[in-house]
Amino acid sequence: MRSMKNKDRIRMLLHPEQYTDEQLDQMLDETSIPVPDVEEEWQQFKAQRQRRRRQNPMMRWAAVIITVAALSGITYAAIQHFRRANDVKEHTPAIAPQQKEVQEMERQETEYHVAPIAEKIDSIRQDQQFNNVELQQIMQQLSRDYDVKVVFKNEAKRTLRFYLKWEANDSIQDILNRINHFEKVHLTLSGETITIE
Repeated sequence: MRSMKNKDRIRMLLHPEQYTDEQLDQMLDETSIPVPDVEEEWQQFKAQRQRRRRQNPMMRWAAVIITVAALSGITYAAIQHFRRANDVKEHTPAIAPQQKEVQEMERQETEYHVAPIAEKIDSIRQDQQFNNVELQQIMQQLSRDYDVKVVFKNEAKRTLRFYLKWEANDSIQDILNRINHFEKVHLTLSGETITIE
């Protein structure tokens, strides 16, 4: 048999169904695959590895120096932070225990009152709807509509957000009951004052 050309081999690979088994076997027999010399490849690999090892010590030292510098900076920053914190504690005057109690009571008893508008354009209440509105704003509207005073005993409750709706003919107690269904807040009505705890 004659030797195959590369064109014939390519055709055989693309369309093996057009050729006989003998022709395909011939192509495989004539195709030579170079076998690498293992010993030569091993020597090349060892040489590359040794070159890398010679370069690595420099890189390792550079990494060590950078790491030490970074740790030194972090340590210095931490020491400065603690020194400043101690300086602030030392220079802050101590508040007498009685004065602390008075301040705490004042904070808890902070009163919030919205004076009713003297001249209302429309004396008839309107339906109200609040979507993700702070309790403080809701209570302002309630104070206007029902002419009541509002006292926040807990300042943090002012910023709680609610979805709430009431109709113009709802009683103030109905509205407070709706708000009290939420676990985060408790409102009580005493006379004309709403207390929020």
